[in-house]
Amino acid sequence: MPLYTYVVSYKGATYVAQGSHSNYRGFISTWCSNIPAGALPSLTPALQKELASKAYGEFSPVANVKHAWRKSIEVGGSECTVVAVQTQV
Repeated sequence: MPLYTYVVSYKGATYVAQGSHSNYRGFISTWCSNIPAGALPSLTPALQKELASKAYGEFSPVANVKHAWRKSIEVGGSECTVVAVQTQV
């Protein structure tokens, strides 16, 4: 299975996670459910729960980049951005 790298940005902080999956879409546990406390300081436990409830959905291809997809999710009135990159076949 390919290795995917997920880059999650929220209010100026960034968290990076990796996981091997059959595709990049449906594995929110890799980049959402297991964010360590303090990795995204503005993401309180309540906001992390909100993110998890909104995490499913489509990614869009990143323009002019192969094997990279992006999605934005509104969490607590601010944008949370997730970029998924296939980093290994």
